[in-house]
Amino acid sequence: MEPSIYSITPSHQSWPALLRELPMKAIPTSLQIKGSLPGPDALIIAVVGSRNPTRYGKDMTEEIARALARRGITIASGMARGVDTIAHCVALDVGTPTIAVLGSGLSERVIYPKDNIGLSRKIAENSGAVISEYENTQKPELWTFPQRNRIIAGIAKAVIVTEAGEKSGALITARYALEYGRDVLALPGQMTSPLSRGTNVLLKEGATPITSIDDIFEALGIEKESVASVHMNRSPDEQIILESLAEELSTDEIIKQTHLSPQAVLASTASLEIEGMIKQTGGVWRRLS
Repeated sequence: MEPSIYSITPSHQSWPALLRELPMKAIPTSLQIKGSLPGPDALIIAVVGSRNPTRYGKDMTEEIARALARRGITIASGMARGVDTIAHCVALDVGTPTIAVLGSGLSERVIYPKDNIGLSRKIAENSGAVISEYENTQKPELWTFPQRNRIIAGIAKAVIVTEAGEKSGALITARYALEYGRDVLALPGQMTSPLSRGTNVLLKEGATPITSIDDIFEALGIEKESVASVHMNRSPDEQIILESLAEELSTDEIIKQTHLSPQAVLASTASLEIEGMIKQTGGVWRRLS
């Protein structure tokens, strides 16, 4: 059975507090909701990015979303394929509520993408919320997605962009965030990667670079996570690599010594680097802690 839908207006006590701070013309006249919005004191952070992220983008989105969710931070996103879906799924996996802001109505007949109907139900059934400013039967259109992006930016204290092309909708969300006085953080990427051009542009424009998970918490004014808590959630591959770095090793040497696949080593070293556990200098990796 499809979850029930209800509507609230800006005068309602459950209306997201930060949405009231938007310019009058940007405040939705109402919100349609499935599930439960977080309380007024909840910290909401938006995590957005490409619908077709690279392996690096997927891994880093998961790492960042997991770090936020473990702190009880509510993750908001747009339930699109790719980065959005990863962020919502990680929050559900950790057991922290998440908010999906749709570019369509909430009826399952029009939810886009169709393969995320099940995800929308899980969000609503696990103390999260699926929301939209559109009528329940509004089909997704080219104009509905950029318009809904202002709500993603508006309900959040900060927006994190993990991967985005030059014309990505995530950049629209980031620019709304800047307009509304929110913090914008972006993950640096390779100059040659099309899906890093958007995030690199944001960094040139003054977004906070994410070079470790601590950068996020520092920008949000949250104390850094304890080492013990980080260790509890480390993958077996990451632990093997850390143990191998009793001495400085190149990527090829790590692969040879650990017998892990090149893909596993690349993903795990990237994750450990952003976590601030290892650093690459002069082509070799060394352990920082």
